[in-house]
Amino acid sequence: MFDIAFNSVILDTMETIKNILANYGYLNSDQLAEINEHFPHMKVVIKWGGMPRDRVPAHQAVKLIKHIESKDIDYCREVFLCGLDCDNLRKVFHIAQ
Repeated sequence: MFDIAFNSVILDTMETIKNILANYGYLNSDQLAEINEHFPHMKVVIKWGGMPRDRVPAHQAVKLIKHIESKDIDYCREVFLCGLDCDNLRKVFHIAQ
């Protein structure tokens, strides 16, 4: 039973990565939460409304976005993977562009 549940989690996570790559590396909040849970050290880029972009691990991105938006300093416009990371993931998963 454990193996079936574990395989289901892996398949769901791989499906999330496939969807992120299909969306040119852009993540929504649910995908960022899932990446944070399973790959907390994967780096993502945060594009702010007015501040310079930040490239931080997913676990920091979640906290940073929450902190910046709660203090009303700025807002998060987009979160995405950098192009090189997307290319490397496509190679690993054998996904054509």
